[in-house]
Amino acid sequence: MTGAAGGLGSNAADRLAREGAHVVCTDVTASGQGDGGSPADCVALDVTHRPDWDRIVKAVLDRYGRLDGALFAHGIQGPEVAVTEMPSDGWAKTLGVNLDGCLHGLASVLPVLTGRGYGRVAILSSISAREGNPYQAAYSASKAGLVALVKTAAKEVAPMGVTVNSIAPSMMKTRLLQDLSPERNAQLLAKVPMGRIGLPEEFSALAAWLLSQEASYMTGQTLDLSGGRNTA
Repeated sequence: MTGAAGGLGSNAADRLAREGAHVVCTDVTASGQGDGGSPADCVALDVTHRPDWDRIVKAVLDRYGRLDGALFAHGIQGPEVAVTEMPSDGWAKTLGVNLDGCLHGLASVLPVLTGRGYGRVAILSSISAREGNPYQAAYSASKAGLVALVKTAAKEVAPMGVTVNSIAPSMMKTRLLQDLSPERNAQLLAKVPMGRIGLPEEFSALAAWLLSQEASYMTGQTLDLSGGRNTA
């Protein structure tokens, strides 16, 4: 899994491990022992670099002999500016990490999963993919692109027993909220009918189900985890 050192990723990694999965944790920089054994010991993975993905997948296969699924939980917030002021480098970096990073991951992981006729992939999107957040054009566009990427990949690999889905949270209790201004946080929270921020445990529960054998007839979907913000 990617983004394993983050607030959502680390919680999900712990949840999957408790349920018996051998989780290989990765993040943008290595940490601890760097063996991927826990969120505190992440293997370094630059999601924007396809050879890095191929290296990680090979390492997993060499160590465990198989790969059952993947959780892509990486992402960056990107510039918080108006469309007319969006810097090209900030736009490119945000789409490179959030969207291109998942494309490279799917390109490396899916051949392994389809080859054995089974697999589960879950990807972190965002409620902004549904609605678009003002002053977050790069982030919203990158997450909207993921929704289409998931639909496309899911249809391509469905006959081979592999599912691909994404999760679209609204505000979650992670350090990404610290990257937004207090005014932006207040505006976003006002849109949530439940009136509270989502918890990493709630994300982990949904991700664990999507990665389980039980989620066998669910593919190509983006499941909202938004406290009622989006009910379409």
